[in-house]
Amino acid sequence: MSVGWYYKSFVCIKLISYVFSPIMIRKELLVFLICLLIAFLWWIIHQLNQTYIRQYQVNSYIVGVPKTYDKDSIYILLNIKVKASGLKIVLLENYFPEKIFIPFSQLKKVNKKKLFLIKEESITENPSFPVKVKLLQIHPDTIQIDFSTFKKKKE
Repeated sequence: MSVGWYYKSFVCIKLISYVFSPIMIRKELLVFLICLLIAFLWWIIHQLNQTYIRQYQVNSYIVGVPKTYDKDSIYILLNIKVKASGLKIVLLENYFPEKIFIPFSQLKKVNKKKLFLIKEESITENPSFPVKVKLLQIHPDTIQIDFSTFKKKKE
């Protein structure tokens, strides 16, 4: 009888090992996948904390032009270079405005009525700009507007 009992316990252990071995593999796979997910999230957070420099083209309109100029607004295609963290760059990429309106009052006169400098604050503090970033470069940073050659706007 002792041989039968031994044989039955051996068969029972084999049966249990066959039933539970896939579960153990699944548990190991699950632990591996959880560790992989944690490592991926850690990498994403690290990448979003780094600082990046990007260039963008902005369709900008100078509005509120004095009446001595014959148009209501002036169109300028600006190339800007910004420096920001990865999260701000992601937000900027997704919510970048199609056009920015710059008030004429925010331009700085460089020359008598001809050259005007576009201030950094007129872009970074613009309400249509989605996030606060550091502006490294604006091109062109100076525009020429000659009011004397234009007729007054018709009212």
